[in-house]
Amino acid sequence: MSRGGTGLPLLLGLDLGTSRMKAVLVDRHGVERASAAVPTPFRSRATGTEMTVGACLAAVVDLLGRLGPAVVDVASVGVGGLAESGAPLDRHGDPLAPIIAWHDPRGEASVAELERRFGAGLPLLIGQRPRTVSSVAKLGWLVGEGLSGVHRWLGVPELCVSALTGASATDFSLAARTGCYDIAGRRWLGEVAVSLGIPPDVFPDVVAAGSVLGRVSLPGATWSGLPAGIPVTLAGHDHLAAMAGCGAAPDDFGNSVGTAETVVGRSKQLPDVEVALERRVAVTLVPEGTMWAVLSGAARAGRVLGVAASALGRSLEQLDALAAHAEPMEVDHLVAELQAGDSSGLGPAEPGAVWAGLLRALSVRTADAVSRASQLIGPPRRLVVFGGGGTSRPWLEAKARASPTPVWRSTAREAAARGATAYAGVAAGWWQDCSGAPQPALEEVGSAA
Repeated sequence: MSRGGTGLPLLLGLDLGTSRMKAVLVDRHGVERASAAVPTPFRSRATGTEMTVGACLAAVVDLLGRLGPAVVDVASVGVGGLAESGAPLDRHGDPLAPIIAWHDPRGEASVAELERRFGAGLPLLIGQRPRTVSSVAKLGWLVGEGLSGVHRWLGVPELCVSALTGASATDFSLAARTGCYDIAGRRWLGEVAVSLGIPPDVFPDVVAAGSVLGRVSLPGATWSGLPAGIPVTLAGHDHLAAMAGCGAAPDDFGNSVGTAETVVGRSKQLPDVEVALERRVAVTLVPEGTMWAVLSGAARAGRVLGVAASALGRSLEQLDALAAHAEPMEVDHLVAELQAGDSSGLGPAEPGAVWAGLLRALSVRTADAVSRASQLIGPPRRLVVFGGGGTSRPWLEAKARASPTPVWRSTAREAAARGATAYAGVAAGWWQDCSGAPQPALEEVGSAA
């Protein structure tokens, strides 16, 4: 945590993620004035992984409180974060159920019903195959379990905006991850919702990120500690919000390395969705809705390394130090097991060699994700790495060895939160679009040997 009031107008960016919630305050010149982070209060039980809306919003209040007195200088707020996860609300805006984590497997029956009703046509509209990850699958599961009285569904970033302003809206990138939005026609698919027993108008209006969704209300100011009357906007799906805050150019790909690892590219033309599905690439919209993006999954790298580090009994930093001088072991076959939480296959091997092998195996998967995305929208000029993995020098070097594209590292400590400040600046009228926001520096890692 860092503290200190500046007396200068500041932009607040929030990234409400799966593992952590992050906040960044920057001034008009892009200088970071304060930052904070708290754990996201998801809890795993026998029934699944979830958190209450109350716990989620309490964590946001805790996060804002950790910024210190500088919050009184906030002139505009941008809110981004995890997609898909959200909560059903009644007509009074009260939650009817907890927030189910996107990776929670509940919703299989909903997916089966969507496939039966709509066949191969639905994936071409929504830019991805129906999966339990999607908001509509989770909501369909809740309705199937007997939930009634659903009036509105809001995702985690939208719930925060609603608490601050009273407004109910979403942006294009978050809408596109619900599994119920036509990414080409830019319209809700009410017939998809109805097929699962969900009201056709359950999802809110879609507006461009950077638009003023509302202003901090008096109750919102009391709740948050932020000044009343300042503008609030959405900043979108965290992967895409980070593209506005990591320093990547329009012709770069981003490599988001957090709980899950994803390669992100942007396109002015709608990619061939059928080809994208064949290559296991999702097609989505950027937060402003002005162009499309592709999301090419690699692995749940954070999960893999976290499980391995726990089994090896060392910190990530210690293992990085050991890996820098070790010959990588062949452990590619263990990635799926570690992703599932099973570390039994690691055995008594030397930790540095195991770690170096895992970094290599994950980097090969990243290179494959870049290749699949490139087949849709062309190869990038650079691969810009951001997120927790961007601090690991051995991992960056492994990526560079595996990548056909030059690898660079963003110096933004929290790229998605930084991107949210760029959208906050648009809402404040400081710049016309995110390209006008000050960008963090990039550091070159290298190219494939």
